[in-house]
Amino acid sequence: MKKTFLTTLLGLMTVVCAQAQSEEFSRHEVAVSFGAGSNSQWINAFEHITTTFVTFGGVTYENEDFTGPFSVEYFYHPSAKIGLGGIAVYGKNTQDVMSGGKKIGDLTQSYFTLMPAVKFDWFQSKTFGVYSKLGAGATIRSEKGGDENESALHFNWQASLLGLELGSRQIRGFVEVGVGEQGIGLVGLRYKF
Repeated sequence: MKKTFLTTLLGLMTVVCAQAQSEEFSRHEVAVSFGAGSNSQWINAFEHITTTFVTFGGVTYENEDFTGPFSVEYFYHPSAKIGLGGIAVYGKNTQDVMSGGKKIGDLTQSYFTLMPAVKFDWFQSKTFGVYSKLGAGATIRSEKGGDENESALHFNWQASLLGLELGSRQIRGFVEVGVGEQGIGLVGLRYKF
């Protein structure tokens, strides 16, 4: 009787421990980040070059200041390796519009991006992780200059080829390298729960 009870108890403990180990990963995570070299920055630079060329040097842009991209993201993990969620990105660009060496106005462009995304956790330990991330969605670009206000909607994406995170099981700092609206490089802080 004692032997059967101990065998049953040991079997039950083994099942509970195995189940606890399989559920050891966090189901939810939120992150904030700051990047550089976003798609919007590259598009803006290209537009300025073509505008200067088309107007034969008549209009130029100076004192450019790009703020962002700042990002917030959320992922839900149905499994330890896959996270499904979304990314929101904000960036702002201000500059002086020049003609003939004189300032003729100001131009402000704001970029709001929403992208459904997937995250692939290649390796995770209690303090370190390696992952990749892919998102695709749309950007609303708002442009204000002088008396003109314009808005446009265009496709956008983020492909972070390599992400490294380091910290505790719940709070981690991270760096990512890739291409897209969050930037070619970004740093941030992640909370898992």
